[in-house]
Amino acid sequence: MREAWPSPATGIRLTAGLLDADASLSLTVESDRLVAFGDGIEEDAVPLRFSQVVKVQVATRKLRLLTG
Repeated sequence: MREAWPSPATGIRLTAGLLDADASLSLTVESDRLVAFGDGIEEDAVPLRFSQVVKVQVATRKLRLLTG
């Protein structure tokens, strides 16, 4: 998990972390716009709006990217 930078507005101080295999994390959007993505590929981004909740957890299967 990563937050781009600490934010005095939201109180975010922790900017990176790991989830255990059986853990999950719920986030409530407190800004007008937020973008979430899990694999570093910007085209796979999920746009989120104020008051939406997103829950993230470790997948049971690994993602395998193929290059040509």
